Amino acid sequence: MADRVLFTHSRSSAIALMALALFTVAYLPVWRILFEKWSASEEYNHAFLTLPIIIYIVWSKRHTLLDSRPTCTTPGLLLFLFATLLYLFALLTQVHTLIALAMYLAILGITTYLLGIQALHVLAVPLILFAMLIPVPDQLYTQLTFPLQLMMSQASEVIVRLAGVTIFREGNVMHIPGKSFEMVEACSGLRSVITLMTLSVIMGYFMLRRTAGKLILFAWSIPAAILVNLVRVVTMILLYHFFNLDLTEGTLHTITGLAVFLVALLILFIVQQGLEAWETKKN
Repeated sequence: MADRVLFTHSRSSAIALMALALFTVAYLPVWRILFEKWSASEEYNHAFLTLPIIIYIVWSKRHTLLDSRPTCTTPGLLLFLFATLLYLFALLTQVHTLIALAMYLAILGITTYLLGIQALHVLAVPLILFAMLIPVPDQLYTQLTFPLQLMMSQASEVIVRLAGVTIFREGNVMHIPGKSFEMVEACSGLRSVITLMTLSVIMGYFMLRRTAGKLILFAWSIPAAILVNLVRVVTMILLYHFFNLDLTEGTLHTITGLAVFLVALLILFIVQQGLEAWETKKN
C-alpha cells in the first residue's frame, strides 16, 4: 500500500514537473517581457525578491496538493483553452499587459484542471502575489497617479502653510520663496503603495493566522505608504525653506526615499505585531 502511494506521488510529481517545463517554454515571451518590465521599473523591482517566495510557498504546499487526490475538471480546461486563445491574440497585438494576463489565466486554468478547484484555495497567496507582479499599463498608471499627485500637493500645501511658510500651489507645482517643488509621478506614493501591498501579503501569510488580520494588514499598507510619502514631501519643503537644504535631487534624495520606505515598513511591522497580539489574545 505504501509503495502504491509513493508511486502515485512520484507519478503526480513527474507529471507536474513536465507540465511546468512545457508551460515555461510555451510562455517564454511572457517571462522575457516581465523580466524587462521588472528590471526597468522601480515600481516592480521587488518582483525579483517576491518570485522566489512564491516558488517557496508553492513548493511547501506540494504534499497538501498531492494528498488531496486531485481530479481533472472541465472548467479548468475551458479556462486554459480560453487563456491560450487570448495569449495568441495578445502576441499578435503585442499588448504586454494582456500577454501577462493571458499567462496568469492559463496558470489558473491548468492548476484547476490538473489539481482541482480546491488547489486555488491552497495556492491563493502565491496566486495573489503573482497577480500583483503583473505591471499596470502605463496609461492606467498615469490615471492612478494623477489623483494621488493632486491629493499630496493639496495636503502638503496645507501643512506647510500651517508651519508658517508662504506657499502658492498651481496644480501639482508648489512655490515657496526661492524654489518650486513639482509633485511628479514618482512622488505620488503609488510606488510605495505597490511594494508595501505586496509585502503586507507576504507578512500576513508568514506571521498571521486569521484572515481578518491579514486583510487589516493589507489595508494598512496603503495609508502607511501615502502618509510617510507626505511627510517626506513636507520635510523637503521645510528643510529648504528654513535651512536651505535641497533634498530634491542627488544622493540625499535617494537616501531620504529609502528612509521613508523603511519607516513605512516599520509602521506595517508595528501593525502586524499588534494584530499578532490580538490573535494570541483571541485564542
